[in-house]
Amino acid sequence: MNQSLDVTFFYLAFAAYFAGLISFVIYTAILRKLVHRTGAMLMLIGVVCHTAAFFIRWYLSGHIPLSNMYEYLSLMSWMAVVMLLFLYMRYKQPFVGTFISPVVFMLMVASALLPKDINQSLMPALQSIWLDIHVSLAALGAGCFVVSFAASSLYLVKQYIPTKNNDHIYRKQLLIALICLIGIPIILTVLLRLTGITPPAPFSELSFVKAVNGEAQTTMSSINIGSWLILLGLGFIIGVIIVPFIWSKERVNSNSSFGGWVFILATIALLWGGLVEGVFLKFGWLKLTHNLTAGNPDQSVKSAWLFFEFIGAAYIFGLIISIPLIPLISRISKGISGLKTLNLNQLDEVSYKSVALGYPLYTVGALFAGAIWAEQAWGSFWSWDPKEVGALIIWLFYSGYLHARYQKGWKGSRAAILVVAGFLMLLISFFGNYFFGGLHAYT
Repeated sequence: MNQSLDVTFFYLAFAAYFAGLISFVIYTAILRKLVHRTGAMLMLIGVVCHTAAFFIRWYLSGHIPLSNMYEYLSLMSWMAVVMLLFLYMRYKQPFVGTFISPVVFMLMVASALLPKDINQSLMPALQSIWLDIHVSLAALGAGCFVVSFAASSLYLVKQYIPTKNNDHIYRKQLLIALICLIGIPIILTVLLRLTGITPPAPFSELSFVKAVNGEAQTTMSSINIGSWLILLGLGFIIGVIIVPFIWSKERVNSNSSFGGWVFILATIALLWGGLVEGVFLKFGWLKLTHNLTAGNPDQSVKSAWLFFEFIGAAYIFGLIISIPLIPLISRISKGISGLKTLNLNQLDEVSYKSVALGYPLYTVGALFAGAIWAEQAWGSFWSWDPKEVGALIIWLFYSGYLHARYQKGWKGSRAAILVVAGFLMLLISFFGNYFFGGLHAYT
């Protein structure tokens, strides 16, 4: 199947970003200027290809390409790379690229998994200048939040400095984290399965595919794992909520650096686990429960358990990914902990300024322009659509972050953890129509 020219340039940008990522990772290991400069040049080449892809798609479609999730996520990735290059030149810190480039790569992989068909004729609801303003500003603001997430992630990784004096505290914290994040989901799942208290998930399947006469055919399916995934997802969320309270009650959290380190490690593992799950869903190796009404072909009616089912599968993949991820992050922590050129205050500043830039863009785009467009398209400024509610929650959350920063002086690890949590909310809202349906289902 022939792909359009814009998609070709998109994949060229994808390849350049990946090569840039590899260069920044190699720089982390050998600390050679030529390597990080090569990474920055590759990211610049990727931005040029990405920009060309955007305008070629605009020409081919006859309208600004902001009408579906692929186009939105692509623009968000583009903004993140532009911010990466700006920060690289502004602060002369190659390690910023080391952490932003993997997030960009993750977003580009997610974009590549989404449908890329060009909409030649838009439905009436999409034929509005306010939609263009709404989507473009929201995507650019979200791109700034991506950079803030990367800087906060690097902050949480760098601040963890293990010493012999606090080793016993970290061991106790690690034990509590393992019990909450691994023990609780597994024990809860097994107990509820044994007692028969399980949520319904009749259509969830794990399928295995092999080549038969040159064609892919399903050889094994209908393994009902839906209720297991739902229970694991619920257990993981409960564990995440419980672990900081236990740390506080046991008074082992005298140094919060390890807590932030565990938090970002779990977040990265879950994000990459969700990405691997997306690949499995794309190629039909995994099928989740979309509709609990037997025989109902209407997939716009979502299962109430779908979100937890997705989290459960991402959790399993994340556990597998964490096996090589833990030593990798540990090595990075030790490698950058003593670098005087990579200052924690500087990372905190980058994170804050990225939010400060993205916040007004997201406010005007996601809320005000979105409300005006909704009134023109649906006849109401507010319809309690899941994505509308998600955008409001994100805006309130980042408003709270800025308020805590200004009025309460929240900086450092607490602010970094808030930024990471805000990014997770952003992703849930973006993919929310897959889980909750709503008026944005066509995007």
